[in-house]
Amino acid sequence: MKKLIPCLLVLLGGVSGCTILENLDGVNTLGQYSREKDDQHRLVKIINDHYDALTRAVDAGRISDYKDAAAVEHSFGDPILKKDLAGGGQRWLYRYAVYRFARDQVYVYFDRGGKLVKWEKWPCQKFF
Repeated sequence: MKKLIPCLLVLLGGVSGCTILENLDGVNTLGQYSREKDDQHRLVKIINDHYDALTRAVDAGRISDYKDAAAVEHSFGDPILKKDLAGGGQRWLYRYAVYRFARDQVYVYFDRGGKLVKWEKWPCQKFF
């Protein structure tokens, strides 16, 4: 009986070690997903903070202080979407990063030389 207990402990220890090794890839994958989620949350916060700053500038009537695309991008970050227009200009869309949380969206228009032409603030349409 005295020899059976150590043998059982060695056997159980070996089995649990194999189980851990078998699932190590899964554990590593979950850890990677967790780190990516943290990065995604940080990016969403940055986009939302930039959007909040842009809407404050629009609401205060100071958006015209930003004369060109470089100034807008420097102050408010990359837009959610850039669309080329027929006349050679561009329309940029700014809103919250996650669409279902977006209340408003701001469109900023630039001429072909990158000069700020106009802007519009619209409520987001909800599809769900």
